[in-house]
Amino acid sequence: MNEASASLDPSRGYVLKGKVIDGSLGTPIANGAVVTDRDKIAWVGPAAQLPLQYQDAQGSAFRVVDLPGRSILPGLIDGHTHISFGESRSEEENALYTPVEFRTLKAIWYAKRVLQAGVTSAFDAATSYAIAQAVRDAIDSGMFEGPRFTVSGKQLTNHQGLEDSFPSNMEFPPGQSAVLVRTKDDLIEAIRLQVKDEVDAIKVSGSNDNLITPDALGTSAFSYEEFKIIADETHRLGKICSVHARSKDAALDCARAGFDNLFHASYIDDEGIEAALRNKCVITPTLTLLVNLVDAKQSIAGASSMDATRREIEAATDGLARAYKAGIPLIAGSESGWSPVPFGHWHAREMEIFVNMLGLTPLQAIHANTLAATRMLPRYGHLVGKLEAGRFADILVVPGDPTADVRILQKPASFDFIFKGGKPIDRTPQPPRQRMWYERHKTFLQGLYVFDEASGSGRVVD
Repeated sequence: MNEASASLDPSRGYVLKGKVIDGSLGTPIANGAVVTDRDKIAWVGPAAQLPLQYQDAQGSAFRVVDLPGRSILPGLIDGHTHISFGESRSEEENALYTPVEFRTLKAIWYAKRVLQAGVTSAFDAATSYAIAQAVRDAIDSGMFEGPRFTVSGKQLTNHQGLEDSFPSNMEFPPGQSAVLVRTKDDLIEAIRLQVKDEVDAIKVSGSNDNLITPDALGTSAFSYEEFKIIADETHRLGKICSVHARSKDAALDCARAGFDNLFHASYIDDEGIEAALRNKCVITPTLTLLVNLVDAKQSIAGASSMDATRREIEAATDGLARAYKAGIPLIAGSESGWSPVPFGHWHAREMEIFVNMLGLTPLQAIHANTLAATRMLPRYGHLVGKLEAGRFADILVVPGDPTADVRILQKPASFDFIFKGGKPIDRTPQPPRQRMWYERHKTFLQGLYVFDEASGSGRVVD
């Protein structure tokens, strides 16, 4: 908690004054006010119309916060996280290393870091073991601090999906964030078992990924008929379904099948856009992961070169901009959990990418990281994402105007307040943690140390 929020909490709530950006696409209120009462928002509107009982809160149960040059907006909703992944540096590290007990403790520790970045709600897109469900429930029951989580279980994959990336002569790793299905009956059984285990959403690995294999982007992992089975059974059981769909075919087939959300959709074409519009799909691009990989200037990542990643970014920039202009909602998600997107650092960068690469306005980008993302939160989406009476008082108070410069939201240490449920969260920075030896895969060198006859010395090559 910084200096502006250091005094004692009031007994009832706060009267926050500043520029009100409510999370919708409506015009912000330049001189507005938001009143919180316990865990809910009680009133929102122009400060000049503040109800009488809040106008003179001196000595009352409400604390007035009137800081010049501040903006008030909903807590961010990160539409794509992996709280169980522990900032893994490779598919091998994620699937094979670290005991499940330690993974779970790490996940709940990282959840507080996500909250401290201004993320008050989050969608978890796939879990190792059942860790995401455990983190969600531990937070909801008041045991630990963190965002309000909506969680998927292990994503469904087949041999062409993202997670079946290990040699075929070894057992499918129990720590992998997927369940391997071989038949249509397997699909139905996996969905029903996950619903029994109280996931909020079903996630499917609908294509591969050029971080894993160089031929990832040409086709779908499942047939259209199989995708339709997944969507229909998921919806019959009252859950939402999302899909990892980088390829053109996967995006099209899943949109036609009626999936609620397409993750990535990097190569979506006009036919896929039409199908997504027809079936009211949303798209969560998670371009932050790809952009961070390129910005990190690593010569190689997994099985692919940075050239393949750049090509995907270029295709996504074109296709997703057209999709948004056609009317498909975009949701901002960071894909936090992998080492290129560590927890607490990049949850708001997707908004900047939406503005600079896809042509959204800052207000539209903020909407994508707040109210628009509630489409993915079926249990409580009607209670978050917007500054509106009756919703949870999940609120940010930030210096400056993010509708002029959305990058402000990437600097949570400068925020005046981060509220969750009407209470300022603990802003004390977490100390760095030691990475244990059993969390890491073991390598001698990142390449080969070859002898150069011309120079008479050794050098590392990929």
